[in-house]
Order: sequence, then structure tokens, then C-alpha cells
Amino acid sequence: MRSLDERGAEEVQPFTWGRALINRRLNLVHDANYLIADRVNGAGAQALMDAAERIQASLGLSHRRVNLDDEAAVLRLQADFEARAYVAEQFVIMVRQRPPDRAVDTGAVKEVQWAQIRPARRAERDLEPWAYPELVEQLLAKQEMTARLVRTQYFAASVGGKLVSSCELRTEGDIAQVETVETLPPFRGRGLARAVVSAALDAARGRGFVFLVADHEDWPQHFYRRLGFEPVGIESRFLRLLQ
Repeated sequence: MRSLDERGAEEVQPFTWGRALINRRLNLVHDANYLIADRVNGAGAQALMDAAERIQASLGLSHRRVNLDDEAAVLRLQADFEARAYVAEQFVIMVRQRPPDRAVDTGAVKEVQWAQIRPARRAERDLEPWAYPELVEQLLAKQEMTARLVRTQYFAASVGGKLVSSCELRTEGDIAQVETVETLPPFRGRGLARAVVSAALDAARGRGFVFLVADHEDWPQHFYRRLGFEPVGIESRFLRLLQ
């Protein structure tokens, strides 16, 4: 995950406790512009926030974000970040360790091209309360950029000829990542997400390490457990929005 983001960055700027990823063209995308603090070495929250302010303010960004890869540091610093209007975000890294709880028919799932899947991805994002056209376009551009860096396959299910559920599979060497599992709201609860993820897992067969990332506070992680994934770690971020 870090490797892909670094390879896609316009600039990787070192700072005392890590490095900052910079993408001016995608200035609205938090996942394209953030600090990775992986050499904390006793640094306080204020020092990390000062680094974020120095680097990200100079880019005119409307957010400040620090990713902490040290779980002990997260526990130590979380209260200080939150006291200064940063929101703690945690994501579960889940690795496939066993077969799913039941077999599923993937006959209706097809591998498609990005051009076919893009309208559904845009429709999904347009439903979000924070969405506006420029941001949505940049989020889609971020996905397109990542797909240029790593082999990416798209699996989708259609209803009445309309593509309504999809996911992507990124593969490199012995590693596979299932990413961006989405179903349009009117078509949820029909098993479509299970079918598209199962098709992606079939395509990943033979890879030694298959993983995905799920929101620590949301229900999909329980769904992924039923597909054979188990949590192995946490990705922690601290985010402050300026507007």
C-alpha cells in the first residue's frame, strides 16, 4: 500500500520522522497527500502536527493528515491529536487465511474494463454528502493513477444490463489486494458483493498473500470474516479538515 502511494506521488519529501507524499494535481484527495510517520522515536503530537502544517500548508491543501505506523505511538498520541481537532481514523488490515463460510455462484460476474465500471463508481461517490464534481473527478483520477502502477482487474455484476456491484483486484508478485468493493444502494442485500469478491479471490488463487483493508468502525469487516479474512493489523491516520 505504501509502495503504491509512493510510486504514484509527484514528490516524496523527507521530514524528521518520515516522509510526505505530495500530489498537487490531486490536491483534494487525502489519500494522495499525507505524511507517513514511521520513525516517530518519541516525537510528540505537536511536532508531527507542526510538520504537517509546514509541508501541507505550503501546498495550499484544505486538510492536514498524518499516518502513524507505530501502534504504541498511536495510543500515546491520540488524545493530543484529538485535542487539536484531528479525527482519529483506523482501518483493519485483513488477510485471507481460510476458505469462505459457503460457496457462491459467480456465474453472473464478469471481468470488465475501467471504462465500463467508471460510471457506477462515479454514481456511488455522487451519493456521498461530501461529494462535489471536482472532488469526485480527482478521486476517480487517483484510482486511475494506481491502476497504471500495478496490474488491476475489475469484476462486476449487472442487473437488467446495468452494472451495479464491483470490486477490483490488484496483483504484484505474490501479493494480491481486494479493493473498492461497492454496490449501488438499491441493489444491496442480494449477495452481489459476495459474488464479485469471490470472483476476485478466484482470480487471486495461487498468490501467497491476499489482503484487504476495512474500516475499523464499520460492518464490512464482519462480512469479510465470512469470506475467510482475519485481521492482522491496524492502519492509523489522524486527519484535520480546514473547511
